Amino acid sequence: MRAAVISRFLDALSRLQQRHALLLFLALGAVLFAADSLRLRQAPLSPPEVAAEGQSAEQWLEDEVLYREALARGLGEGDLIVRRRLVQKMRLMLETGVDVAEPSPAELRQWIDRHASRYGGLERLSFDHVFLSRGLRDAHLAADAARMAAILQQPPPGLAALSDPHPGGTQVVALSQRQIVGLFGSAFVAQLAELPLESWQGPLPSATGLHFVRLHERRSGRPDYEAVRERAQRDYLLEHRREQTRLALAQLKARYGLDAGTP
Repeated sequence: MRAAVISRFLDALSRLQQRHALLLFLALGAVLFAADSLRLRQAPLSPPEVAAEGQSAEQWLEDEVLYREALARGLGEGDLIVRRRLVQKMRLMLETGVDVAEPSPAELRQWIDRHASRYGGLERLSFDHVFLSRGLRDAHLAADAARMAAILQQPPPGLAALSDPHPGGTQVVALSQRQIVGLFGSAFVAQLAELPLESWQGPLPSATGLHFVRLHERRSGRPDYEAVRERAQRDYLLEHRREQTRLALAQLKARYGLDAGTP
């Protein structure tokens, strides 16, 4: 009985569709139009009490109408400039939304100690040095460096006999970074930061040639805590805020099914 009722209803609906297809199409279109109008209906526009600088209330209203209409038409979709702007705003929201506690005096002192060279604690270095001059060796410099690397694998007979003349000599003892920069140049000193101790490393390039270095000691002085306290605190907060922002971004990645390490 129930199946028969359903069958008769479907037959009647089919006959109605055949006879009045156009009316049904128009009715469906009207329903969809009404639904879309309700979706796009906005609260009455009124200008803010304080509009943008140099902008009248009328201009603000026109801009707002155009902005809303652009959104309704999807004009921002696929626009690279709009995408970049939204990414910038979202990144700024993440950076300003994190809350980093100020360090305690003990935490700040530990921070300064870990970054002593940044805050005036002069790092002093001691190392052996063999120099190959670009000016003296010219086109043979690369080949001479390869031979020197092999020689230094064994205890050398005497560094002075191997090295070309250099103002820093073949032995540097407890010189500050500033002094070493004066003798070797800043590019050379930057390479010393990552060198291991007690093994020959090189060739390290500089403006004047190639260098082989065996680092013996890397020693930092103690900064003046009171003199650098304010700057160190700013650096501490900035770095920890960056770390919190990185964690917040990792959480967003996870929300979209990405691993934290996904580039």
